[in-house]
Amino acid sequence: MATLDVWSSEVSRTAARALRLAREIPAIVAAAAVASAVEIGIRTVKLPTVARLAGTPLRTDDGVPPREVDRLGMPPRLVLRMRAVRRVMRHWPFGDSCLRLALVSGQRIHAVRPVLRIGVAKDADGIRAHAWLEVDGVSLDPERSFEYAILQSTAASP
Repeated sequence: MATLDVWSSEVSRTAARALRLAREIPAIVAAAAVASAVEIGIRTVKLPTVARLAGTPLRTDDGVPPREVDRLGMPPRLVLRMRAVRRVMRHWPFGDSCLRLALVSGQRIHAVRPVLRIGVAKDADGIRAHAWLEVDGVSLDPERSFEYAILQSTAASP
């Protein structure tokens, strides 16, 4: 009888995973389409233009100091979209760079008005760059956005 219970719980877990994936398929297809457009954009157009077209304007001022991520109470549909983007970008043939991930994610969650941030940091190997999203001053990068100084615009103000 214990074998039947183990088998039954495994079937239930497998069915739950299949159902979750089935619900993600439209978001995965949309993320793949956006990733294709972003890939073309970053190869043919200047970054501020690509970011604006993706609904994630590049922000180069200090703005609000970033705070730790608190999920912003994001609606479940946007969390699902972010998960779908990560799934697509893990298998993206051109690489899953932080810039690509931020641009595609930003387009998929444009309803919460994310901004693109780019930062630089110096380490023993030289200078590193990183891109991430912020919403209302909250970094959506759970990893290392705090290690980077935000890239400032050098354009003269009118």
